[in-house]
Amino acid sequence: MRVRPFLPALSLLPALALGLGACGGKEEAGMPPLTPEPGDSRLVDVTAPAKDSLPARLVLYKFLRGVAAGNVKVCGFLAPAYDRAAFGRAGGCKAGGLAAARAKLRPADLAALRGVTVPTCDDGPGDGEYTVAFGDLKWKGDPARPGGVLAAKFTLHKTGARWLITA
Repeated sequence: MRVRPFLPALSLLPALALGLGACGGKEEAGMPPLTPEPGDSRLVDVTAPAKDSLPARLVLYKFLRGVAAGNVKVCGFLAPAYDRAAFGRAGGCKAGGLAAARAKLRPADLAALRGVTVPTCDDGPGDGEYTVAFGDLKWKGDPARPGGVLAAKFTLHKTGARWLITA
């Protein structure tokens, strides 16, 4: 018995036609709308265009995680004015300011910072800036307490090709 290869494919046409008919605009109770995976929500943004705000939110994410790790490289994410305001002088973050700020945090705060994520941000206050309120940060467990290096809100501004924390 010889089977022609196109006959099995031909028998699938009615099923395909029915399946494709479901895409014709009729609303059905089939698949739910696509949403981000719950486990990968660290950078999901619901208030600002995700494409635009992702680099800014990533800077804050790296800064907060770097504070937890004690990595002075994160001082490079700070605008000079913010460095002066938060650490007393320009370059104060690198010159012992980060270590002093970490020393004021409770061990529970440092542990919380290791699991912090930055899922949302708001536009403003200026053009091309984003603001992240401390309350909008997400935590794996108990949140850190705000204060000191953990500001009530963070403002990020694009300077050249880089995003910096400005306030």
